Amino acid sequence: MGSFRFILAMSVVYGHAGDFFGFPLIPGDTAVQAFYAISGFYMALVLNEKYRPESSTYFLFITNRFTRLFPVYVAVLVLTLLLAFAVSQLSSTQLPFVTQWRALSPLAWSSDVFLLGSQLLMWGQDFYFFLTLKAGALVFWPDFHTAPQRLDTLLVIPQGWTLGLEFSFYLIAPFIVRRPPATIAIVLAASLVLRLILQFGLGYYGDPWSYRFFPSEVAVFLVGALGYRVYRSRDPGVDRTVFLAAIACVGVALLVNRWHGLTRVASVCFLVMSFGLIPFLFRTTKHRLIDRHLGELSYPIYVCHFLVIWLLDAVAIFGTGVSRGLAILATTIAVSCMLYRWVDRPVDEWRQQRLKAARPERAASKVIQEPGVAPVTKPAE
Repeated sequence: MGSFRFILAMSVVYGHAGDFFGFPLIPGDTAVQAFYAISGFYMALVLNEKYRPESSTYFLFITNRFTRLFPVYVAVLVLTLLLAFAVSQLSSTQLPFVTQWRALSPLAWSSDVFLLGSQLLMWGQDFYFFLTLKAGALVFWPDFHTAPQRLDTLLVIPQGWTLGLEFSFYLIAPFIVRRPPATIAIVLAASLVLRLILQFGLGYYGDPWSYRFFPSEVAVFLVGALGYRVYRSRDPGVDRTVFLAAIACVGVALLVNRWHGLTRVASVCFLVMSFGLIPFLFRTTKHRLIDRHLGELSYPIYVCHFLVIWLLDAVAIFGTGVSRGLAILATTIAVSCMLYRWVDRPVDEWRQQRLKAARPERAASKVIQEPGVAPVTKPAE
C-alpha cells in the first residue's frame, strides 16, 4: 500500500510540474480520490484496532490525527513564506499567492480571520472553492472558475485544501467506521444521493462539486472503510458483495458527475480498480519495510512539492521541459526525506507515546501499520 501511495503522490507532483514527458499520468482528481479511499481504509483500521470505542478516546484520536498532519504542513508553510520573502527581495518577481494577496481590495475583518486562520490551522481551505469576495466580504459562489475573486489563488500551499476534507472525515469517522457494513453503506448511499441531487436538482456538478465538496466525498472515504471490512471479514461473501456494490455505485456517480469523454471513463476505471485493490494491497504489503518507508514519504511529498517547484523556478538553473521536471521530482523526494526525518518522525514518536500512555495494556502486543506513522501495537488475536 505504501508504494501505491508514493506513486499517487508522485503523479500529483508530475501533473503540477507540467506533464513534462508530454503525456499525463494519473489525473490529479483521480489521485486525490484514491487517497480519500485509502484514508477511509486506514481510519477504519486504526479506530477498530487501536482506539477503544469510548468517548474519552475521541479527543485522543482527533488530536493525534491533527498532530499527524500539522507539523509537516506548518514547516512547509513557514518555508514557503520565507521563500516568498527571499524572492521578493532578490528579484522583481513574486510568488503567485503574494501577487494575489497584494491585489486584494480591503477586506472585512471576518474575511481576514477566515483566510488567515484557515491557512494557519490547515482546516477550511476547501471552502475557498465555494466562496468569493464582494466588497471585502465572503459570499457563496458555485463555480470558482468564474468567481470575481478566486480565493484558491491566495493559498500559500495550493494543494492544502485537501487536508480540510481529510480532517473533516477524521471528525466524523469514529461515529461511522465502527458501525456494521450495512450502516456504513447507508451513509455512503446518502452521500451519493446528495451528489446526484446537487447535480440534477441544482445544477451543481463538475469541479468543484465533483471532488472538493466534503458531504459528497464522504462516499469515497467510506468505500475504503468498507474495504477494511473485507480485510477483517468474518462473513467474506456478504462483506465483499457490499464492497463491490459500493464501488460500482461510486464509480457510476463519479462518471456522471464529471463527464468529459473517454478519458473520464479511463480515469474512473482506474479509480474503481484502485478501490477494489485496497484491502488486498494492504494484506500483501503490510509487513514490507521498504513499502512502509515509501508510504511515509507520500504525505511530505504531497505537501512540499509546490514549494520545490517555486524554489527551482526561482533559481532557474534547470531550464525547462524534462530537465526541469526531473529536477522537481528528485528535489521533492529529497526535501520529503528531510521533512520526514526531522519533523514527522520525532512528532510521531511523541504521538505513539501518548497512545501507549492511554493504552498501557497494549505494550506487549502485535504490530500493525498506520499511514504515515511508525509501527504501532495491536492486541493479540
